[in-house]
Amino acid sequence: VAASLRARCSAQAVEERRTVRDSQGRRETTVTRRRGDQAFITTTKEDGQSKDYQEEVVNMDDRELAQFAGTWPRQDELRAPNLSDPSSVLGSFFRRWFSSW
Repeated sequence: VAASLRARCSAQAVEERRTVRDSQGRRETTVTRRRGDQAFITTTKEDGQSKDYQEEVVNMDDRELAQFAGTWPRQDELRAPNLSDPSSVLGSFFRRWFSSW
């Protein structure tokens, strides 16, 4: 089973989360934060007994990584979009496709 979510944090910044779970209960979650040609990728693998965590930095040194990390909203600052808001892109999408249900 796979699930993927992509969120645009600004005009040039995109965060993508992808989780894959197999029939054995093992789960792999990859979070990719990308801005231009720079990216910070974390992968967490869980098998029920252990957890393995890996990080990959693309086109950044330590100073650039600190600046890059500071530009992303913290997890507690993220909020779900208001689908009843007429200006919401997701709200507009859902109203257009599911209004007849």
